[in-house]
Amino acid sequence: MTITITNSTIDFLKKLSKNNDREWFNKHKNLYLAAHENVLAFVDALLSEMRKHDLIETRTAKESLFRIYRDVRFSKDKSPYKAYWAGHFKRATKKLRGGYYFQIGPGETMAAGGFFNPDPKDLLRIRKDIDMNFSDW
Repeated sequence: MTITITNSTIDFLKKLSKNNDREWFNKHKNLYLAAHENVLAFVDALLSEMRKHDLIETRTAKESLFRIYRDVRFSKDKSPYKAYWAGHFKRATKKLRGGYYFQIGPGETMAAGGFFNPDPKDLLRIRKDIDMNFSDW
């Protein structure tokens, strides 16, 4: 069974983008909860597929998914909610550091992989792998 992000989940994000305030959000909490459940199911399915190809330490979608509430303390944009879903998967073991990030939203869906701040040995290993497996990259 394939699990997808439903149109109602994307519609919720579009409405949230136009009505990004607490009053609207509280009135439409049922839409948020339905969208949240859809995204959790999708991320659990994605996590299952990712584990077929990589050792992922992240156990569940709930552990992976970031909160929809924005931290507005240091931001010029004071809208209280993100108009997208986002999360990450952490790779397992010290040797497989790095991870994956995903973002799902109307007009801004993306997936990325990365390795933040590699030390010199890691950077050399990454560069050698790119050089040796150029066609795969």
